[in-house]
Amino acid sequence: MWFKNAQIFQLKDTESLDTNELIDKIPEFPLKECGSQEEFSFGWLPLIRNSEQWSLISDRCVLFRAGKEEKVLPSAVVREELEAKVAEIELIEGRKVGRKEKSDMKDELVFTLRPKAFSKRTDIWAYIDLQAKILVLNSTNASMTEQLFKHLQTTLGSFPMTPLQAQVSPASLMTDWLTKNEVPASLETGDECEIQDGSEDKATIRFKALEPLSEDVTRHLESGMAVKSLALRWSDKLSFVLHEDLTLRKIKFDDALKEAAFNDSQGGGLSDMDANFSLMSLTMREFFDSFCLWFEISRD
Repeated sequence: MWFKNAQIFQLKDTESLDTNELIDKIPEFPLKECGSQEEFSFGWLPLIRNSEQWSLISDRCVLFRAGKEEKVLPSAVVREELEAKVAEIELIEGRKVGRKEKSDMKDELVFTLRPKAFSKRTDIWAYIDLQAKILVLNSTNASMTEQLFKHLQTTLGSFPMTPLQAQVSPASLMTDWLTKNEVPASLETGDECEIQDGSEDKATIRFKALEPLSEDVTRHLESGMAVKSLALRWSDKLSFVLHEDLTLRKIKFDDALKEAAFNDSQGGGLSDMDANFSLMSLTMREFFDSFCLWFEISRD
């Protein structure tokens, strides 16, 4: 299991966080089939479909998975049905359908059509690192993040955590890295970045397949634009695109790490996952140490 995105949160009170309790309770709050009138359902999933393995433990880290099942009711279908009913009323009764009546009709249509809608499932992986005191999600989707936190609270009764609090502006720091050509020693710039001006229009320029330290980029930065995201490579272990909200996207772990995990695995789904997770979590723990130094993130 190699995360392709990462959203990191700090745990407030690891001493009171009982991961054994979490491991025991996860199977008690599984993902259930979405009811006929439910918009969605959310719950824990086994790490591998149809298995009884709900979590993995490696060096004070616990990996788990959740899923969201939601009814897919295309807005175009609702709109088409609504327009047909409105046209029928206006033709037969010879009157205009008002806004309130139309809204009520739409609600009734959604209620009628939802049981017939297809269900779509989305997964979200996460792990807790008690040593680094962090929770790492492989998603940057705000809705999925919110649902995961709610379900952790439902499972454990409470789950104290906080978003990362940088003491320096990530956008300003990344801008300085490029304009001053002073990227931290463990980092190399990649070939992708996005910059934005500070006006109300917030004009944005995206550069791809281009060296960020090139004159094309620095010229815009010197005119007052700031970096919103920047492709980076860290210590020859992973590459990623760092965004101003401190999320990591497009993560790629080095082939040497993946080869080491392959050699550690005894073969098979769970064995492979265990080996991958062990190396990934250790790498991310080491990376987080550097990450906190760059952005002056308190570890207390």
